[in-house]
Amino acid sequence: MKLVTDAVHELEAAMRFRTARQGVLAGNVANADTPRYRARDLVFESVLDQERLPMVGTHARHLSAGSAQQRPYELVVGPKGDGPDRNGVSLDDELIRMSRNAGAYQDQADILSRLLGLMRSAIAGEG
Repeated sequence: MKLVTDAVHELEAAMRFRTARQGVLAGNVANADTPRYRARDLVFESVLDQERLPMVGTHARHLSAGSAQQRPYELVVGPKGDGPDRNGVSLDDELIRMSRNAGAYQDQADILSRLLGLMRSAIAGEG
């Protein structure tokens, strides 16, 4: 059961990240015409590359990579733009990032929903 609860916590952390990132990307879209504004993004992939995650054994045959709730997100500021207003936001690129981020959030929400459904079935003794 610990592996299931760990997976639920990991999915919740991933969904919180997706929500926070969507807000940052929406800010870029809102500032697409602001002079000298530089696009921002929230990432945790680069943080994962820099960290060595300790593996924690939960059973002789199972391993977990730890809790995603403790991983910080990194705010990355993009380059200045080339145009006369030096705005670094590409509206098309930002809309694509937002769409992909929203899709990843939906995928994670679907997985979480299915996992919770399996937990309910197991608790109820079904299957």
